[in-house]
Parts: sequence; C-alpha cells; structure tokens
Amino acid sequence: MRIVIDMQGSQTESRFRGIGRYTLSFAQAVVRNRGEHEVVLALSGLFPDTIEPLRAAFDGLLPQENIRVWEAPGPVRECEPDNHTRREVAEKIREAFLAALQPDVIHVSSLFEGFVDDGVTSIKTFDHHTPVSVTLYDLIPLTNGKHYLDPKPAYRAYYLRKIDHLKRADRLFGISAYAGQEAVAHLGFDSAHVVHIGTASAGNFKPVTVQPHEERALRERLGLHRPFAFYFSASDERKNHPRLIKAWAQLPESLRQGHQLALAGVLTGHQTVFEQHVRKAGLKPGKDVVILPWLPDEEINLLLNLCKVFVFPSWHEGFGLPVLEAMECGKAVIASNTSSLPEVVGRQDALFDPFDVHAIAQKIRQVLTDDAFRHDLERHALEQANKFNWEQCAQRAWLAWENFHDSGKQDIRRLRQSWAATYHNFITNQQRLIDEIAMLLTSGRHPSEEELCRLAECMARCEQQIESYLRSKPLPKQTVWRIEGPFDSSYSLALVNRETARALESLGHTVVLHSTEGPGDFPANEQFLSQNPDLAEMYARSTSLPQDTADVTSRNLYPPRVADMKCRLNLLHSYGWEESGFPQEWVQLFNQSLQGMTVMSEHVKKVMVDNGVTVPVVVTGIGVDHWERIEPDKRLVVQAKKFRFLHVSSCFPRKGVDSLLQAYGRAFTIHDDVTLIIKTFPNPHNKIHRWLKEARDERPDFPDVLILEGDYTEAQLKALYEQCHALVMPSRAEGFGLPMAEAMISGLPVITTGWGGQLEFCNKETAWLVDYRFEWAKSHFHLFSSVWANPDIEHLAGVMREIYEMPEAQRKARSVSGRRLLLEKFRWVDVAKRLVESARSWACVKDTPTPRIGWVTTWNTRCGIAAYSEHLIRNMPSRVTVLAAHSDVSTAHDQDNVHRCWSVGESDPLDNLRVAVDQLDIDTLVIQFNYGFFRLDTLSEFLIDQIELGRVVVVELHSTTDPVHEPHKKIELMVPALSRCHRLLVHSVNDMNRLKSLGLVDNVALFPHGVIDYVPPAKEKLANEEKLILASYGFFLPHKGLHELIESVAILRDQGLPVELRMINAEYPVPESKRCIEQAKELISTKNLDGIVSICTQYLEDSSSLSRLSEADLIVFPYQNTGESASGAVRHGLASGRPVAVTPLSIFDDVKEVTFRLPGFTPQEIAEGIQLFWHYLLNEDSFALDILKSAERWRSMHRYSVLSPRFYNMLVALYQTAFTRAGAARGVCHCAGGPKLQQ
Repeated sequence: MRIVIDMQGSQTESRFRGIGRYTLSFAQAVVRNRGEHEVVLALSGLFPDTIEPLRAAFDGLLPQENIRVWEAPGPVRECEPDNHTRREVAEKIREAFLAALQPDVIHVSSLFEGFVDDGVTSIKTFDHHTPVSVTLYDLIPLTNGKHYLDPKPAYRAYYLRKIDHLKRADRLFGISAYAGQEAVAHLGFDSAHVVHIGTASAGNFKPVTVQPHEERALRERLGLHRPFAFYFSASDERKNHPRLIKAWAQLPESLRQGHQLALAGVLTGHQTVFEQHVRKAGLKPGKDVVILPWLPDEEINLLLNLCKVFVFPSWHEGFGLPVLEAMECGKAVIASNTSSLPEVVGRQDALFDPFDVHAIAQKIRQVLTDDAFRHDLERHALEQANKFNWEQCAQRAWLAWENFHDSGKQDIRRLRQSWAATYHNFITNQQRLIDEIAMLLTSGRHPSEEELCRLAECMARCEQQIESYLRSKPLPKQTVWRIEGPFDSSYSLALVNRETARALESLGHTVVLHSTEGPGDFPANEQFLSQNPDLAEMYARSTSLPQDTADVTSRNLYPPRVADMKCRLNLLHSYGWEESGFPQEWVQLFNQSLQGMTVMSEHVKKVMVDNGVTVPVVVTGIGVDHWERIEPDKRLVVQAKKFRFLHVSSCFPRKGVDSLLQAYGRAFTIHDDVTLIIKTFPNPHNKIHRWLKEARDERPDFPDVLILEGDYTEAQLKALYEQCHALVMPSRAEGFGLPMAEAMISGLPVITTGWGGQLEFCNKETAWLVDYRFEWAKSHFHLFSSVWANPDIEHLAGVMREIYEMPEAQRKARSVSGRRLLLEKFRWVDVAKRLVESARSWACVKDTPTPRIGWVTTWNTRCGIAAYSEHLIRNMPSRVTVLAAHSDVSTAHDQDNVHRCWSVGESDPLDNLRVAVDQLDIDTLVIQFNYGFFRLDTLSEFLIDQIELGRVVVVELHSTTDPVHEPHKKIELMVPALSRCHRLLVHSVNDMNRLKSLGLVDNVALFPHGVIDYVPPAKEKLANEEKLILASYGFFLPHKGLHELIESVAILRDQGLPVELRMINAEYPVPESKRCIEQAKELISTKNLDGIVSICTQYLEDSSSLSRLSEADLIVFPYQNTGESASGAVRHGLASGRPVAVTPLSIFDDVKEVTFRLPGFTPQEIAEGIQLFWHYLLNEDSFALDILKSAERWRSMHRYSVLSPRFYNMLVALYQTAFTRAGAARGVCHCAGGPKLQQ
C-alpha cells in the first residue's frame, strides 16, 4: 500500500500546540512501522520555513524523495473574505496533487486548519475516488456551539464547512474512544468506520531529578515558595479555571497556607481576567494562586516533577494530553470524570465532577493530605502512561488502512505498473484541474495578470514534483530502448543514432529505431534499410513498441524537439553544441521535458550548465571505432601537389575556414609544393568560393587550393584521408569534432583550435593546438551574448609551416598517440554503457537537490551592482539570502532575507561574513566582485576557505581591468583562488581574453547584464520632426562624457537644429560627482543653453526614469573612458525602447548590434553622429530600422525575467554536479560536520 499523509498539522499555527506534536509523532511512528508499505508525506509550500525542519525530522527514517511539496498561491486564510476564490483554487490544487501520487489512502492529520493561517484542507472537492482517513481530535465547537460558534459567524461558517468535509471521509481515526463516540453520535458516522487508534505524547516530559540550586532559582523566579498543585493547558472556557480557583478557595485555610495553586498556559490577554477570578474567590494573586508566564517545555517538565499534584478540571477533551504528560513524570493526577479523561487517567477514584466545585475541592484535599493515596496515584501514573505509545497507534492505523484497502483499489496498482496508464491519467486530471480552476476564476473575482502568473508557476512546480515522483522506477536489466532521430544517411547525427542503436543492441537491450527529425517524422530510406538489415529490424519495431511502452526514449535530432516525448524516461543522447550561447527556449523545454541528457564533451556540458540546463548532464563522448570497419575506396585518386593539407567541414562560419585561408596564404605561396584540400558541400552558410576569390585577388601568388563538393561515401572519405598529410581544423567552436577523430584513426596529424569539444581527445600529446582569442559568435543562430574562439592566424600559419617541414616520423608520432587514445576510450559500446549507466541512475531519481544560495553584494544603496543584484534576485524562482555590506544610507528597507555582515573596503577581514555563511547554512555562494569592495588577498583566502568547506562558489567579476590609481590591486594575485571557483562570470569578451591571459578559461563564462522588464509606450513615428529630444542617463561622473554632450548640443543649436537635452543623471555620493554637476551647470550657462538643457540629479525609481527616457528621440551615452566591462546604464536606455547612441568604446561592444555608434568622442564628432542618426530616424532608413528591430529582439533575450531564471538554474546545475560527485545527503555543511561537496 501507498499512504500519503497530509502534514499541515505540523506546519500551520497548530505546530505550536498538541495537534502539531501529534501530527509529527504519529507520522514518524507510521513510517517506522510501514514494513513493506510505502509512505509519502505531503507538505504545503505555503509554509516555506517549516519544510527543512520537517525534512530533518524524517532524516534517516524516510527517503527524502518521499517528502513532496505542493504549492498554491496565497494568502488563503479563511478569516479574510477576499481569499475565498484563492482558497477554493488551492483546495483543488492540493487534492489533485495528492491524488496524482497514486495513493491507496490519503490521511489528513488535521482537517480543521486554515482559518487564521494558510492551511488548506478539503475532502473530495476534486478527487472523488481516493479513500481518505482523518485524525479526529474532538468535536468541541460543534457540541458547544453557543460558546464557540454562535458569537463568531465567520468562524461558524468555516467550522461547519469543515464538518461537511469531515462527513465525506471514509475512515475516522479517533485519538480516544470518546472522540469516536462523538463522531457516531453527532455526525451520524457508521461505528464500523470509526477506529480508535489512540495517541501518545511527544516524549518531552519524563521524571527528572531537579538539583536543589536549580529548584531554588526556578521557584524564586516564578514565585512558588510553597508546595504547589499544578495545572497547565490552554485558557478557554471549557478548561474550567473559575471552578478550579473556587475549589482551591474552599480548601481549609491551614491547607492553603501550606500550598499554592500554579496555573500555566494562560494567554497573556487573559491574565487580568484570571486575577479577577482569584480575587473574587477571596484569594490573593501571586500568593495563593500563581498565574505563570509562558514557559518552555523544559521548565514545564521541571514543574511537573516538583508539583505535589496535577489537577485537570476540563469538562470536555478529545484526549487530554497534559494529563498523560503529567503521568509520564510519575505525578499524582486528578481529573474530570467527563469526555475522554477517564480513559486517560484509568482510575475512577482519581476523578471528580468538573461542574461540582465541592467535589473538585474534596479530591484536591484528599490527594494533598492522604500520602498513601497520593503515592498510589504516582505509582499508577507511570503504569498507565506506558499504555500509550506511538508504535501501537501506528500499528492500529496500518491495520485499519489494510482492512479497507478493498479490491477496488486494484486499479491503482495496475495504474502504477503501467506508465502509459499513469501518464494518461495524470494528463487527463491535469486538464480537468485546469478546467475547474478556470471555472472558479471566471465566476469569482477576476485575478490580476501577476496572480495568474503566480498560479501558473505553482501549478508547474506541482506538476514537476508529481512527474519526478511518478517516473522514478528502476530500469529492468534488459531494457526496451527507443532511439529517435535520423539514422539512414551520411548526416553526422544519423551516424551517432545508428551506432548507438547497434551498441545498445549488442549489450542485450531491445532497441527500437524511430525515423524522425526536428520538424517531424519521415519514412526511413528503403535502400538504406535493405543494405542494413540489423537496423531495418530495429526500425520495424517502432510501430509495435510506441514511446509510452518503452523503458527509455532517447533522441538526437535537430532542432532538438523534446516537448512531445511521453516515455517514462526521456533523454537526449550524445548531444552536441558549439558556441557558448544557447537558445533559452530550448533550455526551458529541456528542463520541462527531459529526465537527463548525455553529451559529446565537457565543452557541451559546460555550455548546458552555463545556460541553465538543470536536468542531469553526463559526458559520454561519441564512438569512433566504426571508422575501423570502413575499407577505403581505392578508386578515389586525388590530383594535388606533393604535400596535402585537408580540411573537412560544412564551411559554416564557425569552422574557421576564412581564418584557415588567411593563415595558409601567410605560410605558403603558389611556388610551394603544397595543396590545401577543402572537402565540403554547398549550403546557404558556405562562402568558401567567395573567401577563396578574395584571397586570390589579394595575393596573386596565393598557394594551391582544391575544393571538393561532391557527396562522398565513408569509403571515399577514408581514402581521401589516407592521401593527405595533415588535417587542419581551426574551428571557432566544436561539440566534438568527429572528422578530427576519423583523421587521427586514419593516421593524420591534426591541427585545431585549443578551445572546444575536440579537447576530449586533442591535447599536446595527440595534436597541434592553435592559440586563439575569444570573440562574439557570428553563427547562423544569431544569438546575442554568445562567444567562440577565433584562431590566431599567425600561430596557425606557423604551425602549418612547421608540420609541412617536419619529418614524417616525427609528424605521425602524435597521431599514433591520438589513435591509441581514441580506440581505448571512444568505442561505441563504451559510449552505450555510459549511456545506460546514466539512465539507470536517473530512473530512480525522484528529487533534484536545490541549493541554499548566499549572495554577497552591496544592497539598497546607490550602487549599480546593488541594483543589478536586486533585479536578478527579485526575478529568481526561489529564496536567496542576501549577505549585504553595511551601509550608512539605504535606498529601501531591508527584507528578512537580508543579513548585513561585511564592510566595503580593505579593512574588513570578512570574519563576520564567514560566521553568517555558516550560521545560515549556505551551500552556494555568489560573490559580486568589484575592486573597491574587498582587499584582494583577504577575498582570496575567503574563497579558498569556502571551497575547502565544500561550498559551490561563483564569482561575478564586474571588471577585470586593474585600477591604475591602485597599483597594488592586480587581479593576477587572485588567480590561485579564482582558478578553484566553480564559475567566474564576466560581462564581455575583453574580460574573457584578459582572464585567458592569466590562465583562467575552463571555469569562465560570459553572463550578460540584464534589462528591466518594461513595456515602452507606443510611438507613431521614430523621431519628432519639430524638435530633436535627446536624453542622457546614468550617474553624473567625469568619465561619462556629459560635458562633451552638452558642448555637442551647443554645436547642434548653433547649426540651427531644434534640439533639447534632458539629462537624467543622478548624483553619485562622491565629491567628483558633485564637482562634475557644478561644472556642467556652469557650462550650460556659459553656452547659453538654459531652457535647452535640463539636469535631474535625483536618484529616481526605475519606473520614473524609464518613463522620462521613453520620451526621448535618442538616448546618448558619450562615455570617454572607463575600466568597466559592461554598462548597466546603457541597458536602462535600451529598456526604454528608444534608439540609443554610444561612443566607440569596448564597454559597449556587447550592444554594438543594437545601438548607433558615434564616430568619435569629441563634441564635434558626437554632434555629427547625433545629426546623422536623427536623419536616419526621420526618414525611417533601413539602417535605423534594422538596428531598432535587433534592439527589440535583444531586449526580449536580456530581460531580467529571462536572465534571472537562467542564473538561478546555472547555480542549481553547479550545485547538483557537486552534490552528485560528493554522493552526499541533502545539503553541504552543516558545514562544520556535515558531508562536503567536492569540486
């Protein structure tokens, strides 16, 4: 059986009361006694602070993947009428979530939740089929409606609605026999459906020896100077305090003078009322009757051990837990003879009539004066308490569940065994849930767009939680494995698919080949099938073994279509990619639709991680031993010069053929006995003939080149390899580089760029690696903020000449090493084994670990990095702890996730930051680096310490140019620490090249600045014909070129151009900024620009500044110089939706394609550029339109709502990689003693 327990009783405000203790203790006992059964705990995401403590409470008892969290938009508390529709939506989400876990029974530990907090409980409002059992504590409000319900109409409506739900339960588990009897009497329940399972205590109370000094201190503090009778519980009316106080007053004065009555648990607001009761009875508060403040359980336990008798006069209980807790301390207990209390006390002579003051007084007097009676009660207490234990409660519950697990539930078992049925049922119910929620939303208050987005996010997370749980199941030893993609051609992906299929089949798996490509299915080539009968047999299985019947479906196709995959385990296998950028829409689909992916190389894996792919990624490589089976076609004879360089590729721009031609032309002339053979094929991105013509036009003595464009068989291609002397592949980006591997196996030396997937097998021992510089990628994907490696032409030319002149034996030594490496580690059967091993590990994963992120930054200050951090964190899908610098002036109030624990500058040793990271249990650190923030050696030491402790460490470098005015601050001093970080994030290509010069490449990634999500107002025309409105933006600082801009406006005015400049440039809190503003105002006056140039130096909210910028025809950033890598201000300008002009500085290189480039830096050059761009805009010139169109596309890809999830997902992927390598349990450090994550 599978039991799902709703744990909200230990999450809501009930967690501070007996119900919370009951919920937790009962669930733990159920888990301990589960035997062969399965238990799943369902937690509510509306109480995020309770999730980790509850997980910890079951650590070692229950696999963490059996704890699932559902989410719904809040608030939903029923005491607020505006929450009505949200609550109804949440009830349906919760029920759909629990039902999707395919339980045999759902158990609700506490149904009466959600009036004063965000508890969500219901029965059979969406799921009408799954049996539900409910723990019944009592029906006190129902049976005492005049007191509990009638005075509170809202609570009455809530409570009676819950009663209606309670009546729908299939079983009630009474915590006492009396509670069950109430259900039969007042709810009309069949007594056969009411089970007495009992209860126990949480074990917090037990006999202890109180040391004399400890007793004296406690008594003195609480005012207990005599032996005392004790009571503790709540303070509502049924607890019967007034009669207890009156009974105490009826005791003989001599007895009272020797004793005190102590009352604990009285709510603060009730204390005055209680004191009035005491005085009214003729007693003195604090002397005769002591009303105690709130006390922790530890002190209640001491008082129970010190008291003479425990008195419990309540006239209605569902159980009476304080009575049991007192008895567990071995104390004499007297209590009411009503409701459940006789069951708990277990002794008639210890009971009294709670409505009879005299009877209460008599029983108190008896126990205080009759030592033998009291000692007998003490002996009985321990014996009776031992009858109540959680193991018995759990065993009774299991017996009850088993008894009503009737034959009708065979459907659930069949559903679990069949993925096809499970998936169909899940999708059907999800659609029904959407339909029912839509009906609720249309009939109630219409939600805002923000609320709808939150609802969609919650439902998506629920779906992810459910899917990962349902999919988890060990793979059989021999699997049915569907490979989907092309396999019947010379296309490289077809080769990968068919060789993977053959290798899997050789391992004993049943392989199904399905012919499809990114756009859709297509029939396999009949001639190919007839020539490959083994593949034809696999292809024939595709109709009889569809996806939902297979154990695994893996694809390799282009584009990588994954959204329609319906198998239990859906993968991409041997996936390849080249440049550093990757389409975010594909990332989202991978994360939503896949359970894992294997890739060709570490290079591809890094690209996936850097772009936010969070599904597990494993490097399996690809096989090359198929090349050994191919016999070269001896009929192919190449007519060329004596020494032949070979290049084999599509000649796409990333293949570097343009650089190859330049290097070849520098290394040789037509007089050299050498030919460069380029084997390619015609395609829209292939410009080889144009490039060669340009090279020959420039150099009449250009060396010999032979272009082959025919369709070669593998045999012909192998023959071509064998007739050449070296392969030259100066690729800017490769996923693996299969032609290089084939060439190595054929005995050819390989020359290639020292960056990319080919480094899996190309190294200094196996190939010649060409130096390179990073540059913006210019591939046919047109991705912004993507880089590749441009080969160094001089170095490439030198290597080609070196190999040309090298003796053959020396030349071939490296290719021999390469061939050995490839045949040892890159066989298809090994690739298939790694693929199967990965799939087996992913098949059993129900949960992916998520990091606890600490973000070290300035915060709520006038600082670009603070604003950048705030925008990123605000859009992240999970909580981030901000480890902020101290600040004298804040721009906003700190929220509860902000901890100020370090100081900007060189004097802070970062000790407090270390303490905060430890105390907050951070396992993933993001450090925002600026030269002025830290002392570099201190920061280096801090980074190494955190890495040694097992934390994932990511440093975002906002500049890599050492400050000239601080010569001691050199980033090269940090290289030992930076090289160990999991990622170094930079904003520009220049940053990447600077770090490369320091030996930092493998852990470096480019992460762009973002833009605010802003919808600019529509404009009828690109520019205003009557007057050119210019704007500037950013902090008012000397290097921003604002004085030059003012002078350029004077030039435009003097030329008769109607112009206005609106300077939205906030004062920065440094003297230079104030001075710069004063100089600007003098310049405006000197140039007679009053009324033409206006200055706003206030620090504006984003919405206000964007609104002002959107009124401009052109926003100008006339920067003169800067050491910064990227500009946050220019992104603000672009976010406004208006055209942007910039000076030709490298800080603007990453926005070169989406901005107008001014011809220079002087006022005259700036004026000329502005006038030209205004002309383009007025005439809607195609040049201007293209830039604005690109800017719109750029904005859509750089919004914080896009980049922030990518950043978060990258952190998740880095953490999961470290987590997997460590083989650790949830989380890193409880860092002093817990498991450590490895780099």
